[in-house]
Amino acid sequence: MIDYPAGRENIVLRRLETLENLDIELGDFIAKGYRGTVFSGFIKPYDQFTIPVKVAIKFARSDAGKKHFLLKEARILEYLEPKSIAPVVYYYDEEVIIMEYIEGVPFSFGSFHSKNELLNILKEIMEKCYILDKSGVNHSELKGEKHIIVSDRGIRFIDFESARFTGNPRNLLQFLGFHILRKPERLNFLGISSNDLRLGIELYKENPSEGFRKILSLF
Repeated sequence: MIDYPAGRENIVLRRLETLENLDIELGDFIAKGYRGTVFSGFIKPYDQFTIPVKVAIKFARSDAGKKHFLLKEARILEYLEPKSIAPVVYYYDEEVIIMEYIEGVPFSFGSFHSKNELLNILKEIMEKCYILDKSGVNHSELKGEKHIIVSDRGIRFIDFESARFTGNPRNLLQFLGFHILRKPERLNFLGISSNDLRLGIELYKENPSEGFRKILSLF
């Protein structure tokens, strides 16, 4: 999976050499995406008193079809680093990204113990989506739950391989549309009128700051 699906020995050895030069130990296979495969790993401790740092290692797939896509993803992550909403990047080149491993669980609407707990998480997700929008970065895959991680450091977004800089990001609208607006049972549970939410969304399109305040007030 280090050079999936081709499995070219020279590429595998070169990538392992890169990790060795960075004092990074390859861990377990985690996931396979459209353009990359992801492993866990550890930055080796310098001495017996240093704790190994867990990292995520993303290798480019041999059949990705696009060149330099890992460079684009890494640069977006670097740009977002001050916002504390995405993994921190430690190293990258055209074949691999070494980044912070986000410990936590994927967001799931039905996994919270109380309505108040769910509302607090939803508000934080919306706030982070708004930060992404203001940053001019469109994640494009926040309709899925696996890219939204509930961690000890708050909500974090992962897997930016389809992300791009744009003048019209729609992270908040995508999240609301797929996770709430299209789910009548969720609107009922939250006690939110679909008409009120639609009005907030329309206002957000015209005036993001006013629209965001309106949307947040509904939760």
